[in-house]
Amino acid sequence: MVAIGNEPIRIRELVVGWVASGGYGYSVKKSIVYAYLPIQHATVGTKLDVEVFGERVEAVVAQEPLWDAKNERVKS
Repeated sequence: MVAIGNEPIRIRELVVGWVASGGYGYSVKKSIVYAYLPIQHATVGTKLDVEVFGERVEAVVAQEPLWDAKNERVKS
């Protein structure tokens, strides 16, 4: 499932935020969302649910960048 925007983000039954934008990350082979969260829920590793088309999908707060985090890829 791929979120595109305005989907609710929940911790248990509490809505804590909304997806600002989303899409599929072909480099990391998974769905990615950007969202606004209260600071207490924005810690890397926090587990959340994103409701996409009425179905809850497990998510986790990740640290950016998701691709080439160590800056090891050759630059052109």
